[in-house]
Amino acid sequence: MARSEFDRIVEHLREADAERVDRVLFQEKRVVWFEETQAEACLFYDVVHRGCLVYPARPLICRLFGRVEWLPCPLGRPLEQVGDGIEVIRAYARERRATFTEWCTESGIFDFRQFTAGRR
Repeated sequence: MARSEFDRIVEHLREADAERVDRVLFQEKRVVWFEETQAEACLFYDVVHRGCLVYPARPLICRLFGRVEWLPCPLGRPLEQVGDGIEVIRAYARERRATFTEWCTESGIFDFRQFTAGRR
């Protein structure tokens, strides 16, 4: 994700309900998809309530699902397509990107509880 996406997510987490943020960020993210197939869910996926904690601030890759031909909607919903998805990705590729955890480290955030400190 780009730094601007990280900043948007952090701002969203700091403004969101503290109990919900803590509950989702500290959930067990290993989920069973099929009989013997397990996967690690996204850090922001609420495995209990089946939703995204940061949906309003979600990064570009999540916003493109179902909107470009090479990322079909996982739920099979017909959605309006992005005009020039390739150019959107090219512009994004020019930005410096890192994982959420890497941006946290660079920003001095070493414990997810820092997002909700003092708001419980």
